[in-house]
Amino acid sequence: MKQYLIKDRLTVISWSLTALGTARTNTTETNARTMDNFQIVDFNSLDETVQNLLMEAVKIRKRAYCPYSNFSVGAAILTEEDSRMYAGCNIENSTLTPSMCAERSAVAKAVCDGYTKFKCVAIVAHQREFTAPCGVCRQTLNEFCSSDGDIEIYLSRPTMDTVLCTKLSHLLPLSFVSFKKDSVIT
Repeated sequence: MKQYLIKDRLTVISWSLTALGTARTNTTETNARTMDNFQIVDFNSLDETVQNLLMEAVKIRKRAYCPYSNFSVGAAILTEEDSRMYAGCNIENSTLTPSMCAERSAVAKAVCDGYTKFKCVAIVAHQREFTAPCGVCRQTLNEFCSSDGDIEIYLSRPTMDTVLCTKLSHLLPLSFVSFKKDSVIT
């Protein structure tokens, strides 16, 4: 399993999925939950860089303009080149189509400054479970993967008690081809 930016070794739960998609565990005392494509860990077990990324996403989430859905989201991305952080929040519009998700808002800010490769992204929203990027944001992030061809994804709630750690390739396994990244144009 891919090592995420986690400080201490974590105890793993073995999982089996039921037909309804809920998980059943065979172990009761652990500080991490694991499946093949994600881990749920304690915030304090994360690397300081990822903790700061999540805190920035919580902070920018408060600036979200969401009068129609009342669902505020914050995102922060870390550039590959020099580990610069960019944050964005969702911005809604009454006609919905021109609305912008937090992830794309952060990407736009970074691209405007010349950055096109990202190591990781943190996304914070308030739901019972974790809020993953929408399909459009997944595809947008895919355009700007790091040199290893992927982006680490960290999902949390504003309380930041637990964090879901995964990779973009797990959230978007069959992405569209990128003309730039995949050298489609000869």
